[in-house]
Amino acid sequence: MTGYYLDTSIAAHALLRGGRAARWLDETTSNPTYAVFSSRLLQTELTRTLRREDRAISERDDVLDYVGIVPITEGVLATAEAIMEHVKTLDAIHLATALSLGSGVIVVSHDQNQLRVAEQIGLHTLDPLEEPARG
Repeated sequence: MTGYYLDTSIAAHALLRGGRAARWLDETTSNPTYAVFSSRLLQTELTRTLRREDRAISERDDVLDYVGIVPITEGVLATAEAIMEHVKTLDAIHLATALSLGSGVIVVSHDQNQLRVAEQIGLHTLDPLEEPARG
């Protein structure tokens, strides 16, 4: 089974703009050979995005219903703190959560810095808005 770690940049893009991000999410979550995971942060970040856009909070369920949510543990936070490369705090928590799933997980994001750091710490990456998997 292929495991994907979904960053908020792609989830929000799928909800707000549809297009390639929404197609990727639909195709991936409907395929039983794939599993999609994300940090509990995803729920909070989608909620904040939908509030900012004056949209129904329930829209987040169009994504959350198909994603395995990984809790933010002390171990995840310690790993986030240990990431040496420059990355924003929430991105570090996302990357630490992805690391907790194992080295075979593919980080799916549209944030180029996050993708670069993911590769530097040994994770595979995918930007469904740009190119096929790399790393």
